[in-house]
Amino acid sequence: MKTSARQCGWCGGEGSTMICTKCRLVDYCGVECQTQDWKAGHKIFCAKLPKAVKKAKEKVASFSLSDYTTRNVGTFMVTEAEARRGQILEERAAQDICYDAMDMTKGSTEKLIEILHALGTFPLSTEAWGMLGHFYQFEVDPKGSREKLCCAEALKMHDTAILCARKLNPTWSDDRSDELSWGEIENRPYLRALLGRAQCLKNTGKRDEAIRQAKKIMRLNPGDNQVYLRWMKDDVVENDVRLALYTAIQTNPYVPDMLERVHGFEDDDADEDDEDSDSNDGYYSIGGSDEAKMYAKDSRKLWKKYHDAISWMRSLKFSNGKIPEESDLIDLLRSGVKLRVKCIHTDIAGSEEPIYSTFIGTQRRNACIGCGLPDFYWPRQLNQPHQPASDILIHDNAFDTDKNWRRTDYVDIEEVPYWEILLQFYSEDEDYSGDYRDEPKSWKSEEKDRPKYENSGPLKCKECGNAAKFCAIDNDSNDFYCSKSCMKNFLEETAPLYLELDSETFKVHATEECSIRTIDLDHALQVARDYMPNLKYVDIFINQSYILPETYGSFGLGGPNPNFVLSSHVLEQFLESKSADLVAFVFHLDDCCWEEINSRL
Repeated sequence: MKTSARQCGWCGGEGSTMICTKCRLVDYCGVECQTQDWKAGHKIFCAKLPKAVKKAKEKVASFSLSDYTTRNVGTFMVTEAEARRGQILEERAAQDICYDAMDMTKGSTEKLIEILHALGTFPLSTEAWGMLGHFYQFEVDPKGSREKLCCAEALKMHDTAILCARKLNPTWSDDRSDELSWGEIENRPYLRALLGRAQCLKNTGKRDEAIRQAKKIMRLNPGDNQVYLRWMKDDVVENDVRLALYTAIQTNPYVPDMLERVHGFEDDDADEDDEDSDSNDGYYSIGGSDEAKMYAKDSRKLWKKYHDAISWMRSLKFSNGKIPEESDLIDLLRSGVKLRVKCIHTDIAGSEEPIYSTFIGTQRRNACIGCGLPDFYWPRQLNQPHQPASDILIHDNAFDTDKNWRRTDYVDIEEVPYWEILLQFYSEDEDYSGDYRDEPKSWKSEEKDRPKYENSGPLKCKECGNAAKFCAIDNDSNDFYCSKSCMKNFLEETAPLYLELDSETFKVHATEECSIRTIDLDHALQVARDYMPNLKYVDIFINQSYILPETYGSFGLGGPNPNFVLSSHVLEQFLESKSADLVAFVFHLDDCCWEEINSRL
């Protein structure tokens, strides 16, 4: 086995026989070279650096915000933590020192001194710790097996940088799912430290852990501004590449076909909707076939190098047939993913001559082009579960058509490219999974059991555990809070409904604009009975969209209508308990609702 000769860290000569006994990272050919290197600056790296690191780590362990100076900087273009606690002036000063160090000569003693200066200014400087990691990893220039020793030290520095960032920003936990934009400069030291850690893991042979770390970074910064995270062939598994294909299809579902044509796989029966659009005066529709053609043309040279990638992608286009099962198709349509459908279709009334074409379609309201416009039409039949072998209504998501809703039958659908890939990943996609107000992912209607009311003593705030003063009437359950600050997320709802437990008035006005889809009056009345001692007035209004089965509610989505929960025995118990104190009880419904409400009570 051939090994490289040991090279002197001072004169560069080969055949060195000595090693620095402190850091064990630098070789020397003799005492004279070692002495010269020590005087030139190695003593900073070998002696002062470990002492400074030890001292800084002690201060990290005992960190208290009161030991530093803060100032209010508002909420614009600052981290979440800075918006709450203010900016730490020492942290800002250390960051400025780090910026100066970045411009210094790579691996120089002056640069190392400047980094240590930043660390002394603010021991929790994420940037300073990250730069120390980078210094060990890329600027020490060790030889042979000592590269792993440097990577091991660098990993310790990056781990400390990440620890400091999370101490200063508690919401930056390891399981954070929200993005941290690279465009916000305050996020960059943390993202750089995460990247440095991933690179150290890879260089020390911990490839699987490095891939997991890289995926976390991509979750936080999906734009991959750091560019180093581009996948290499040996670093991924099949499922990773399938997920990448899914993501690409959701960006532009026409691109795979265009790439096939660039690479000589063009189908004889090219889609009719892909008419010549080579020139659009420089303009194109985002997500459209013209954008895909422009991309395929611009990236032609790149993709021609990867014949096997195009072949693999083509093999997945119809890997298990050209169309999914009917129930799976409805799942995909209602999920909101960008789904290409080639079929025979007509207008929603069936009055037009049938058309045979391909378009991107959906059944999910908030994924429909124009869904926010006042004149947007929502077919009422989509409020009900799909019945097998019945008409399938699909919204054609094209900007240039005034007849968006199309009608087809399952037997008239010829192709749904890459449906298996879409079916595999759509339920994990946060862009389409939505929350409780969105249409259910499944075409089968589901009913959720709501928590039963229990009088279990003093009410506690959901967020902080203090005594509750508010009851928020929410979708899945009614929750309690001590202040409007604690229930700020709930107050972002449109026309939120809540009770003040000290108030004399029980007021619930569920208007058409209200974004709460289920109004649990049973629970609210029971809470008012037991925890509103000053109650004198009851004022309830329920819009007809929560009651009539034929209405499609404030969101107009498929699936269950908005509704309210009210039981006759709960209402009777409330009135009996509060009859001596009530001055007025008003329950207002639209006239068309009384027949329905009487049938429920």
